[in-house]
Amino acid sequence: MKKRMIYVTGHDRWVTIGQYVQAVKTAKANPDAQFPHGLTCWWPVTGQEIVKQFARGMHERISDGVGYSKRGMA
Repeated sequence: MKKRMIYVTGHDRWVTIGQYVQAVKTAKANPDAQFPHGLTCWWPVTGQEIVKQFARGMHERISDGVGYSKRGMA
């Protein structure tokens, strides 16, 4: 099975969906902690800001309406 990957612009690298989800869970569990970069920015941010970036990205992906077959899932 091919691993699904997502590009994290703040870190300038591809990560697996599992790594991405784990990072967001860590940020959510530590809203006041300072992280070296966000999901969409390269500067230090709090866990709370990372969760906001995640939600914003999720809504963008939903709104884009990219078909299932065009996302490399078929």
